Amino acid sequence: MIEELHIRNLGVIAQASIEFKPGLTVLTGETGAGKTMLLTSLQLLLGQRADTGKIRAGEAEATVDGVFTVDEDLQAALGKNEIQESEDGILLIGRKISPTRSRSYLDRRPAPLNLLTDLGPNLAVIHGQAEQLNLKNLAYQREILDEFGSSEHQELVAQYQQAWKIAVAAKREKDAFEASLDDAEAEIQELTPVLQKIRKLNLEPGEEDSLQAEIKRIENAETLRGGLAQAHGYLSGNAEELGVVEAMTQAQQALRRIENYDPELNEISQRLAETIAQAQVIRDDLAYALHEINADPARLDALQGRRRSINQLLRGRAVDITGLLEWAETAEQKLAGLENIDDRLAELTQNLLDAQAEVLETGAALSASRAAVGANLEKLVDTELHGLAMPNAHFIVALKERIRPGPDGLEDIEMLLQPHPDLHPAPLAAGASGGELSRIMLALEVVLADRQAGENAGLTYIFDEIDAGIGGSAAREVGYRLARLAKHRQVLVVTHLAQVAAWADQQLVIHKEGSTTTVKPVENGERVLELARMLSGAQHSETAQAHAEELLAEAQLRKSER
Repeated sequence: MIEELHIRNLGVIAQASIEFKPGLTVLTGETGAGKTMLLTSLQLLLGQRADTGKIRAGEAEATVDGVFTVDEDLQAALGKNEIQESEDGILLIGRKISPTRSRSYLDRRPAPLNLLTDLGPNLAVIHGQAEQLNLKNLAYQREILDEFGSSEHQELVAQYQQAWKIAVAAKREKDAFEASLDDAEAEIQELTPVLQKIRKLNLEPGEEDSLQAEIKRIENAETLRGGLAQAHGYLSGNAEELGVVEAMTQAQQALRRIENYDPELNEISQRLAETIAQAQVIRDDLAYALHEINADPARLDALQGRRRSINQLLRGRAVDITGLLEWAETAEQKLAGLENIDDRLAELTQNLLDAQAEVLETGAALSASRAAVGANLEKLVDTELHGLAMPNAHFIVALKERIRPGPDGLEDIEMLLQPHPDLHPAPLAAGASGGELSRIMLALEVVLADRQAGENAGLTYIFDEIDAGIGGSAAREVGYRLARLAKHRQVLVVTHLAQVAAWADQQLVIHKEGSTTTVKPVENGERVLELARMLSGAQHSETAQAHAEELLAEAQLRKSER
């Protein structure tokens, strides 16, 4: 609920400080006095974008500050936006408007405007001509109907919306899969022969190095054979001359014959023996290598063909055999999935059928609940309309079955008004006048408030000339119902009708003197004078004053009987 409002240099208001009370507060005053600026101030605190043209002429900036009490809903909204609750349960909101920019403040600290917009629905609801126009909107009518439903009904709405989301997701997944079937078939045709070739080659990681080495040996077989034969000859010798091994052997024998004469020669002889042993191993290895040299052209062709096959498979897929084997493993998994297209399509189809069945089942339960809620709402709104000088009116909530389920249910909701039994019902969007819409809006608010008594007690309802197009006894009933609405919450009303203002728990008069507007509460005799002015335009008319006193007495009596 709003406790205080402080305005400076906004439109015709130079400076105003207002303290609001619980219950019903009415704002009255002559046309052009500045009632609109009060509403504009509240809208700014609720996150509406600023109009720099509203700055008072000759001033550099305009400011609006509001003091709000914090209830549970507002605490939850504050927590959602990571704002710590004030210790004293008070929230301060401010706006400062200059010709170049607008600033927002929360508890005297700068805050983004969208934060005020998020908090606004937890602070106040403004009803004016724009909201009456919303009443013509079918989506808004459905929201009203569902809001009137019980917690079980709200749960059905949530269940249906979730079922719809799941069904939409299932349909998209199935459609996407079906759209990809042609591509999948082409991919199968592409992957299958490649994987067959990879399997047939039976590749080993690092094989390309050993393959290259063997090809190089075969291609250079004659050169290798000549070099190996020459090296082996140097070590082994021939009939004409000794080889290195034989020469070193004879050298060792010569040393052994004389090593007894010099002990140091024994160590040299042993080293030479070790070298001879190594040379013999090298000689044998050279002989084996020479024997193994293979210049088989068929083997070379096979190796070169394998290398070409590997290179062809590597192209565009990997840089080596290890990478190609990794690619093949991934491709095998993908191919397995593609080859199970029928199973996957059947699975997706069943998922969609299950989701659609859930939509229809939950939707049918929601439709039945809406029919019951709508019938109850019709009765209650009819009762309120009959009290608002529409004794023969009938309010209708029509459920029209859709050809296909929609995101909000199996039916469209449309509210109609039958002003008289002899007239055909007409949709609110087409047949209701401004005065009728005002009364229907008020009737709906009162009915909803009665059902939600005690809920959202911290929420302020603001009505901007909801009594437009209404007069006489109907105006009295509007006041009575606004007072009923204010029984459980704070209600602010801008009105030109004394019959409405008489029901207020607090009456604030907006008065303009020259270019300056003031706001002050009126009580007792001053209130009688203000109501007399509203009735006849003349404060001091005894007849008007008597009528004003009569209105106040009537309102006081009926409020005491509630």
